[in-house]
Amino acid sequence: MKHDIFYTPRDQYVGMPHATMCGDFMPYYWQKEFYLFFLKDECVYLTRTKDFVSFSEAEMVIKRGGDEDQEWHVGTGSVCRMGEKFYFYYTGFRNPDTISPERHEQVIMRAISEDLLNWEKDSSFFMVPDQEHCADGHWRDPDVSWNEEIGKYVMLVTATEKEGADYRRGCTVIYVSDDCDHWKFYKITYAPRIFITHECNNAFKMGDKWYLIFSCFNNWWETRYRYADSLEGPWIEPANDDMFDGRQFYAAKTVSDGVHRYLVGWQSVKRDCDDAAKCIWGGTLLAHELVQKENGELEVKPLETVVNAYCEKVELIPEKVQGDWRIGNAIIGEEKQGFGWCELGGLKPECMFETDVIWEEGTRYVGIMLHTEDRNLSKWCQLRLECCKNRIVMDRFNRRDGDQSYIEERPVAFKDNKAHIQIFMSGNIIVSYVNGTALASRCYSTGIGGIGVFVENGKCQYENYHLAEKCNQEKVTDGTIID
Repeated sequence: MKHDIFYTPRDQYVGMPHATMCGDFMPYYWQKEFYLFFLKDECVYLTRTKDFVSFSEAEMVIKRGGDEDQEWHVGTGSVCRMGEKFYFYYTGFRNPDTISPERHEQVIMRAISEDLLNWEKDSSFFMVPDQEHCADGHWRDPDVSWNEEIGKYVMLVTATEKEGADYRRGCTVIYVSDDCDHWKFYKITYAPRIFITHECNNAFKMGDKWYLIFSCFNNWWETRYRYADSLEGPWIEPANDDMFDGRQFYAAKTVSDGVHRYLVGWQSVKRDCDDAAKCIWGGTLLAHELVQKENGELEVKPLETVVNAYCEKVELIPEKVQGDWRIGNAIIGEEKQGFGWCELGGLKPECMFETDVIWEEGTRYVGIMLHTEDRNLSKWCQLRLECCKNRIVMDRFNRRDGDQSYIEERPVAFKDNKAHIQIFMSGNIIVSYVNGTALASRCYSTGIGGIGVFVENGKCQYENYHLAEKCNQEKVTDGTIID
C-alpha cells in the first residue's frame, strides 16, 4: 500500500518534476473498500483504498483504442451494479482526424466485469448523441445509478441544448432504463443557459434533498452544485456559495460508504511547477467529506481517517516577532496599526496544523503564516481570514511587477468573530478548512520552512493550537492506526 493522502501514481514523465497527474476520478464503494477509477494516459486506471490514507498501486483496467477506434481516448464515466455484474459506462472520444457525420466525436460506451478488477469492453453497446433532444457535440460523462423514486436506472449525460447562445447551452440530461441495456430519453433536468457545459455530472440524495454536482471550465477549474426536492428539479443555486473548494479543484464526484458521503476530485497542477504558470488538466487526488446544513446547503470537512493519520505531535515554541503578543496556553496578539506576527516553530514535510481563533470586533485580518523562510519573511504563504469581508484567501510572497495572477479565495460567513482552522500540508500542496469551507492551493517556490500566526489592524486570540505530522508507516496497516 502507498501512504500518500494526496494520491498520484508513482511513475514520472519528462518535463514534470512530480508524479504523473490523475485525471477525473470515478469512485465506487464495494465491500468496505473504495474503488477509485481515474483517467490517465487516455485510459482508465484503478487504485483502491479503505480510508483515503493508503492506496494500492495503480493498474490499468480499460485500455484506449487505436487511431481509428471510437475510444481513441477513453473519457469519464461511472460504475453501477445490476445482478451479479458491474457495468462501467464511459465516454469514447474519436480521433478528430476521423470524425464524420456518421462518426461522432463523443459516444457512450460500456465495459463489463464480475469483480471490478477485470473488465471486458462490450462492443454491442454504443450510445450515440441524441440529436432529437440535444445538439451533436458534448455527449459524455455518463453517471449511472438506480433511482428508487423513478423505479429505474438513471443515466445523467453531459450534453448541449440544440439552440441558444454558443457558450451558454450546457445541459444535464436524464435517460432511464429497466435493464441497463436500453436507454430512453426522460428529460433535460438542468439547463440554466449559464455554462458552456456541465462536466462530470453526479446526482445523489442526502436526507430529504437531491444534489446535482457538476464541473465547468468557463472561467476556472471549478466544481459546483445545485439542490432540489427531486432528481427532476427544479434545481436551486445556493445563496452564497455553490462551490466546495477553490478554482483548481475539478471533476469531483461523490461516493458513499452508507454512512458518510465523500467528494473525490483532483487538485490541478501548474505547468512546469511554476507559481506564475497556468493550471493544466489533471493533478493529485483531493477528497472532502460532505456535510448537509439545516437549510439544505452543503459544506465540507476533512475526512476523519485523514485527520487521525496525523498523530505524531510536533513541539511548538511560540516567539513574538512583530506586534504585541502574550504567550501562554493561548496566544493573544494585538497590532492596531498594521501587521504583527508570532513565530510558532518549524513545519514538517507532511503535517497538519489546527487552531481556534477569536478576534475583537473591528479586526481586519487574522490568519496563519506558512512556509516562512525566515523572520524577515523573505518567502511565505499566508492563509488570511478577512474578517471584514467574510472570505478566506491564500496569498504568497511572490508578487512582482506585472504579475496579475489571481489570489485564491473562498467566501466564509463568520459568526461571533471566531473560526476553526485546519490546514494540511504536503510538498507544494496546502489544503485549508475554515468553518466548513475548503480552500486548496499550491506553492512551488517555498521550502518547508516555518509556521506562525498573525493579526492585522486588530486584536485576536489563538487557542487549542497544535501541529502534528503523519504517523510512521510502521504504525499504519491498510490505513488503520495501530496504538
